[in-house]
Amino acid sequence: ECAAEEPRVLCIIQDTTNSKTVNERVTLNLPASTPLKRLFEDVAAKVGYVNGSFDLMWGNGDSVTDTTPIDQNSDKTILDAGFEPGKKNFLHLTDKDGEQPHVMQEESGTTEDGAQERFIGPLPREGSIGCTNDYVSQSYSYSSVLSKSETGYVGLVNQAMTCYLNSLLQTLFMTPEFRNALYKWEFEESEEDPERSIPYQLQRLFVLLQTSKKRAI
Repeated sequence: ECAAEEPRVLCIIQDTTNSKTVNERVTLNLPASTPLKRLFEDVAAKVGYVNGSFDLMWGNGDSVTDTTPIDQNSDKTILDAGFEPGKKNFLHLTDKDGEQPHVMQEESGTTEDGAQERFIGPLPREGSIGCTNDYVSQSYSYSSVLSKSETGYVGLVNQAMTCYLNSLLQTLFMTPEFRNALYKWEFEESEEDPERSIPYQLQRLFVLLQTSKKRAI
């Protein structure tokens, strides 16, 4: 009963360690009593990095606002550390001591491109870094073991007789004029639900078709 009444803290983590992940957002909705140690463990499991091989810093969704890493070994709760319940708490995952985070081995069950729920933004526009509008992307566990085709293109999983729709989507993606126009379109979250916005979801899908390392999404 007490756990049900405990405030939850929404953490949005941006992996800034390389260009392939800079536009991705990983989210965690944690109890306010979660220790900072557990926060790092949960982030490591979510992104597929070895715990202790990366730092977390405060961010505002676009840039790092505090150059002091969050203390991974602290017994403080995330609430005591300054995280705010009911608000988006932006964090940046960064290199530790100038070294790239270590990726977990496949047999550990989590990989850099594993079956995680990620929040991914549109490709960065000129003069900007990423996008603060976030949305969830479901991944399939069986596709995480398939590497990207040698052709460089990414397929679409047939979700029971969706081959006709997949063909249409791939045709639109392979039309540069349409794809580039879609990338220039900006979503206004205050005006529409992202889950019901067709151009927003199509933009998300095109980003995955262009950047995913999987054979199919």
